[in-house]
Amino acid sequence: MAAPAPARALAAAEPSERAWAGLVAGVLAIAALTALDAHWGPDRVVSGLVMIGPFITALLAPARFTAVVGAVAIVVAAVSGAWNENFGDDAYFLRLAVVIAGSGFAVVGATARERVSADRRRFAVLAALADLGQDAEGLDATVSRLLDVLVPAVADVAIVDGVRDGEVRRLGVRAAGSHGAEIERWLANRPPAAPDVELASRGAASSGRAHLIERIDPAMFTAIAADEEDRRMMEALGGRSSITVPLRAGGRILGALSLSTSRVSGRRYGPADAAFAEVTAGRAALALDNAGLFAELEITEAQLSAALGALEDAVTVQAPDGHVVYANDAAARSLGFADAAEMLSAPPGQIIELYDTFTEEGRRVGVDDLPGRKVLDGETPPPLVVRAVHRETGQERWTVLKATAVRDPDGRPLLAVNVIEDVTETRRAAFAQRLLARAGAALSASLDYERTLQQVADLAVPELADWCGVSLPDERGFLRQVAIAHVDPERVRFGRELSKRYPSHVDDAGGAARVLREGVSEMANEIPEDLLRQAARSPEHFELISKLGMRAAMVVPLQVGGRAIGTLTLATAESGRTFTEGDVQLAEELARRAGTAVENARLYTERSHIAATLQAGLLPQPLPDMPGWATHTLYRPAGTENWVGGDFYDAFRVRGGWMMVIGDVAGRGAAAAALTALVRYTIRATAQLLDSPLMAVERLNDELYARTDGALCTLVCVILRDTEADVLCAGHPQPFLVRGDRAEQVGELGPMVGAVRAVRWTPVTVPLAPGDTLVTYTDGVIDTMGSAERFGEDRLGETLKGADGPEQAVAQVEAALRAFGRGEQVDDTAVVAIGRSDEAADDLPRAA
Repeated sequence: MAAPAPARALAAAEPSERAWAGLVAGVLAIAALTALDAHWGPDRVVSGLVMIGPFITALLAPARFTAVVGAVAIVVAAVSGAWNENFGDDAYFLRLAVVIAGSGFAVVGATARERVSADRRRFAVLAALADLGQDAEGLDATVSRLLDVLVPAVADVAIVDGVRDGEVRRLGVRAAGSHGAEIERWLANRPPAAPDVELASRGAASSGRAHLIERIDPAMFTAIAADEEDRRMMEALGGRSSITVPLRAGGRILGALSLSTSRVSGRRYGPADAAFAEVTAGRAALALDNAGLFAELEITEAQLSAALGALEDAVTVQAPDGHVVYANDAAARSLGFADAAEMLSAPPGQIIELYDTFTEEGRRVGVDDLPGRKVLDGETPPPLVVRAVHRETGQERWTVLKATAVRDPDGRPLLAVNVIEDVTETRRAAFAQRLLARAGAALSASLDYERTLQQVADLAVPELADWCGVSLPDERGFLRQVAIAHVDPERVRFGRELSKRYPSHVDDAGGAARVLREGVSEMANEIPEDLLRQAARSPEHFELISKLGMRAAMVVPLQVGGRAIGTLTLATAESGRTFTEGDVQLAEELARRAGTAVENARLYTERSHIAATLQAGLLPQPLPDMPGWATHTLYRPAGTENWVGGDFYDAFRVRGGWMMVIGDVAGRGAAAAALTALVRYTIRATAQLLDSPLMAVERLNDELYARTDGALCTLVCVILRDTEADVLCAGHPQPFLVRGDRAEQVGELGPMVGAVRAVRWTPVTVPLAPGDTLVTYTDGVIDTMGSAERFGEDRLGETLKGADGPEQAVAQVEAALRAFGRGEQVDDTAVVAIGRSDEAADDLPRAA
């Protein structure tokens, strides 16, 4: 690393070459003036001007050089009377006095200049040291920068030694001069604190004060040299004086800084230099300590740092007494605090008291149920999925809580590192898909819309709301409640009775009536008492609706063709939750579907029935149990509502074993759905009827080629026997055989089914040993788009390496796709992994 700018400037400020140049310039000036004075004789006496020489030297050289030149000038002035023939007269003594005084002033000036230069050098060094530790650098880099500042600005040789647990370790050496690199290597390899002349750190560290040697006796080298090489290097070093000063930081002595001068600069240290060295060492120690110099971390702190570096954004660290001793801002925000500082100042029980927390099953979660508490009790709990409702704001969050123990050397838990993974959006999206799918199934199951709407209301409770009701206007203009849902049947009866006694009218000013008229949803996350009084028809009505204990409510229109035909009302009470814009959008979509069913039963029935039929036909069913074989699958249809999918897979018995098929039909929508059904059932029926599964593929090819709508299909057929599989690839991506840390594609790629009139495919026999996994997939896997490229077969092969069995192989693919994919999924994705089962399979079909 190059020396910092202040050090480079100081190194150039007073080099020895410049001092010698000043000496030579002063002497030459005196010689020139003396020659002129002697040449001109008594007529022109200029010998008094020789005092210019010392002044020139004073500008460039130290005071000792200036004194030498001044002495020369005085001698010249003294002997100038010989050629000027004026020994003893007044002019002679005057010139001599002027030269003596001028030389004296020159020496004084040189001394002052040296002092100013030294002060400037020291201030510059301190400024450079102040910059150390500002950047996030490691210990080695900080030591190197420190040595660059000190050499050659204040020392010809600088050594940094560290002390820990009574042991001294050499951290860095820097030496100036032509032999600097050689000296550095020699000093770096010498045992610290061995020779007294090196003044290494042990003595200085124990005394706590700077140790100064103003003059190093060369005889010391002979006494301490271990061999001839030592003696030679000590002579090359040529030390003149040295200072060793302890490095103190935070009340601890971290080591020592050793500075020495040599014949390179000719400088010598004095008491002032020792005092300056102590100041320098103080700043250097602070920088080194900030860089991590022998930071006395406990083992638990090191483990904690490693754990935090590998975890996700939201992280807390919990002490055994329940206090949170660490939290990042992401964790603080997720738990309802402004920042980490506010969270850390909270009492142990306050955080959990802010929330009503429940498991997925609805059981209330206490402090002792949390993974962090269990970890501190010595347990190893699995991740816990919880639903937390903030008691003040009503905000609902779904999180996955994971905890890891930080243990002492004896294995006892000291801290719990909690990772809080917010899965709210994921859960809401999954619930929305599930709710809409179930609602679609319910709406398409019956033409009795009141019964259907009741089923829809039941689906919304309790995950979306505590209350759900659907109202439609009757012939008298009243909003008749045709469906109501709550988890408590008694509350349902209470709600029905309340709506019968106090029905709303389409002409009412607000509430459901206004939503019906204007077709615009309304939401309120706070329902104050004044609002209830305004809505109540009487004091008795107010008392009854107050018993509902509603926290938040929203009313959305059941719309068809841009007009509202009814309302869907959702409310929270016991849960204390509030609604989000996403909840409103979901309710509006649910209401839209319900409105379509009510308005046009025939059209709705047709659309929903088609959608349900397509989904049932295209969503692959679980594979049958195949004795002797283990399977695992992944299916992710594309599309926002996941109604239609073109990928399929199936497995069934054939002669001599099992046949597994995975494929993808061309096109989308209803046509693709019909083609998918044709392919699936044709290949299943023909494969079971014909002697050869290969003939089944050829028969399917004939069927598709004969069609006039361009029906095409890609597929992979796998015939599973005792210890092997026949793999046939018809225009489909080749499967991967995962064996240990290898994943290689198998099978011979042939044309698509339906593309060529007469074609034969070549099956490839693949041995399957225990532990092997055969992974088949559709092109939706390899065509998944990332930020700049598609997933591809090479990345899929790398993903599968090392997978232990079908379940792990599928899990690795799914995780890789989620991490890699960007944007909306545009194609269906299917994966089927097959492996030999560990358990015996007595009924395993044998090869013919």
